[in-house]
Amino acid sequence: MSYQYYMTDAIQQYYYDQIKKTDSIENDVDNFWLNLLPDYFQKKLNFGIEQEARPLPEITKQRADWTIRYIKNGSLKKVVLMEDKRKGTETQPTEWREALSQLIRYLKLLEHHESECIGYPGTNGKPYELAKDEAEIHGILLDLVQKTSLG
Repeated sequence: MSYQYYMTDAIQQYYYDQIKKTDSIENDVDNFWLNLLPDYFQKKLNFGIEQEARPLPEITKQRADWTIRYIKNGSLKKVVLMEDKRKGTETQPTEWREALSQLIRYLKLLEHHESECIGYPGTNGKPYELAKDEAEIHGILLDLVQKTSLG
């Protein structure tokens, strides 16, 4: 497979290799994202990345694997909530239903507390494979950065 974007990076390839191991844990997936997200959601562009954050701590104790925030007009806004799963569970429908259910619960809570809350169009809860869907994931991340920083 020929890579063109983030999978050409040696550190991303290392973390991807860790995910592919049979004894992989969710932390391996988290490490992959921990090293990838700052390449797109850069601090110098006013983005902040939080791991295992509570999107609405005053309402729920549930945590999102990743919350990405953006400073717009001096105000900190939540712009992305992400949920990831470890290798071996990514193709199990029950895991994806649970991850999707988690995100839907977050979005419903946020709809009542955030002025602008939309789902990302076109993905419809589709599971992505980090290497196989590299170009599509790369495009989505770039689009999220652009829509957030220009919107």
